[in-house]
Amino acid sequence: MKRLGLFFIIAMVLSSCMKEDTAIVLPAPGPVKQGTANMGVNYDNQVYYNLETGTAIVRPYKAYDLAFEASKSGLRIYLNSAKFMFACNTQTYDLASSDTVGHAWTLDCEQLLEDTLALTKYWQDANFSSQGSKVFAIDRGKSEHTGTARWRKFKVLSVDSLKYTICFSNYDNSSMDTVDIVKDENYSLMYFSFDTPNQLVQQAPPKDQWDFVFTKYTHVFFEYDVTSPFRYYFVSGVMQNFWNNTEVMRFQKDSMPIDSITMQPFSYLPIEQFNYSQVPNFAFSNYANTIGYNWKYYNFSDAHYHIYPDLYFVVKSNNGFYYTVKMVDFYDTAGNKGLVTFQTQRI
Repeated sequence: MKRLGLFFIIAMVLSSCMKEDTAIVLPAPGPVKQGTANMGVNYDNQVYYNLETGTAIVRPYKAYDLAFEASKSGLRIYLNSAKFMFACNTQTYDLASSDTVGHAWTLDCEQLLEDTLALTKYWQDANFSSQGSKVFAIDRGKSEHTGTARWRKFKVLSVDSLKYTICFSNYDNSSMDTVDIVKDENYSLMYFSFDTPNQLVQQAPPKDQWDFVFTKYTHVFFEYDVTSPFRYYFVSGVMQNFWNNTEVMRFQKDSMPIDSITMQPFSYLPIEQFNYSQVPNFAFSNYANTIGYNWKYYNFSDAHYHIYPDLYFVVKSNNGFYYTVKMVDFYDTAGNKGLVTFQTQRI
């Protein structure tokens, strides 16, 4: 009995020392804010937007050719889709003797999945450690470059947690050069231009300072044959910073995505009714183009872009907060296209 009494005394003392559970109090939803992204009439600008601060960083899309994943474990290399760039795997390891005859040209599909990237899908193979990657011919874009400036040969010599080492030349094998692309984990991507190979391009801000970018990019219409002039098409839209864990859910009345568990469409909620308590009920996507370009449509009868009604997005930012994003307009007050007005709210 003495032992039992001592046990109860110790238990009471310990329980008195323990802190009571503190209820987590979520901050009240933020105010509705209006943002703008001026891509320009010809969509010459990329506009990187930060949902937390409401700041926009504007950069010319033409400034770079390739973007290298910046994390220590990063391996993915991207073409600048805004320049209509293509790559061709020449199936040889020798830069000087490589040729494109008989080989297919490919580009990056806008979801940016690893197995759909023109370079990343192929450049690491069983012989990479001893011979580097196979040589790729690079088409820098017919709308941006002419003559010999349009074509390059390119291969990856090595990659580790600190840097990529790449080799490249003109298509006639002149001006061969080797450079290091040093990784910086403060960024999502490191940007490179064949025009200024010894200096990286300062394109996107640090990865924690943007959630998505308004940009021109190449969309693939898979319903058309690869030889069709309608297969590849320039669009203007939004790509999310999935490298920094930005995720997105699209809400469009009568066009909701399918729940992979119930195999039924998710239930649509008007933007005014969506709040934080609903977040666990929906599946978010890390595809780069979840917002994409088709929040607007072109009306041929009035030659004007219109924003789809009853369409908005919920964005999970890298800071852990959720925001609703709704597009409002695609024109400035003078009627010039390319100025996107949108509304955001932290929920």
